[in-house]
Parts: sequence; C-alpha cells; structure tokens
Amino acid sequence: MAAITETLSSTTLFSGMEPDDIEVVASQTVIKKFPKNTVIVGQGDETDSLYIIVQGKVDVFLHNDKGKEIIINTLGECETFGELAPLGGIPRQASIITTEDSIFGIISRQVFVDTLLAKPSISMRIIDLLISRIQDLTEEVSSLALEDVYNRVVRVLYKHAAEVGEKLITEKLTQQDIASRVGATREMVHRILKELKTGGYISIEGKHITIEKKLPPGW
Repeated sequence: MAAITETLSSTTLFSGMEPDDIEVVASQTVIKKFPKNTVIVGQGDETDSLYIIVQGKVDVFLHNDKGKEIIINTLGECETFGELAPLGGIPRQASIITTEDSIFGIISRQVFVDTLLAKPSISMRIIDLLISRIQDLTEEVSSLALEDVYNRVVRVLYKHAAEVGEKLITEKLTQQDIASRVGATREMVHRILKELKTGGYISIEGKHITIEKKLPPGW
C-alpha cells in the first residue's frame, strides 16, 4: 500500500490531492506484476482501466495489419497511460509493452470517475497531460513526415541520452530499438551508427551509446 500511495502522490494526475484522498484511491487500486516483453494493452482493445507505473518501463507503439510497428513513446515510473479509455469508452489507441519487469497500479473506470467527480481539479490535470501527449505525438509525426532517417536517428539519440559527467550517454538502446522509433530498417540504422562511430561522433559500449561530440547536421 505504501508504494502505490507514494506513486500516486508523484503522478501528474494525483499530485496535490490530500493524503486521505490519496489513501482512498490507493485502497481501491489493484497491483499487478508483469514480466518484460508483456503486452499490457493492445491497440483496439475494449478495456477501460487507468494504469500507473509503480516500477518498470513501457513502450507505447502502433502497428498495422502487415505487422509493421513504430514506437511513439516510452513511459517510466510514476507515469500513467490509458487516461482516455475510462472517460470516453473508446478502444485503446495504441499498444503498451513492458521493456523490463514491471509493477502497475490499475484503477477501474468507476473508481476513476468517482475520483474525478469528487476532485474536479484532476480534470484540468488530465487536460494538461493530454495536451502534452498531443504535442509529443505531433513532434513524432512531424519527424516521420519531414525529416530524413539520419535526422530521426539523431533526434532519438539526443532524446534518450542523459548527462553523465561531461558526456551524453543513452539509456539501453539496441539498433532495432532505434529502428522501431524512426520507422527505418535495422540495416539503415546500423550504417548510420557505424559512420558516426568512424567519424568519432559516438562510441558504443554494449547497449549504451555515448555522444562524444555534437552530431553533424546531415549525413
């Protein structure tokens, strides 16, 4: 209970609620564990629960009838997904898959709606969160439509990198991970990374890529 209470308090949706109110929501939240590579919800599913990531990480992806997939977002601890389903009764717009062993808090539609009615301020947080998601999605679509593969790869490297000392080092990313995010083949990504490495722009150790110096504007 303590873990889910702390997680709820740290989410965008529920932060700022009174501790007693958080406890009420926490007491009605179902906790479930899922191993890595588990599809939590599928695109088109008729489900209506809200999910909070207590521990772990997930990828949000879209796919077509031919099996082609593209990752549009990555979410981690204290983030939520599925905000629209409890409100609109619409099918899931994307699929969610765990990228590591994960724990989720699952809030039913009834509990979520009751909380909204009791705390209207959460509605504004939902609007803010959805606006942020729309902005992120617009950037992803714009990148896919207007940028070449090289620039999309550069964008992914910077987006998933964090400062470590004086360098930028990405989280764990395989060439296939990058390809799935930029809508390209793994072979194309391999060629780009190989040339960046040869030019001294990046170094690769395991699944981590270090950006050694500013990446060139074109390839």
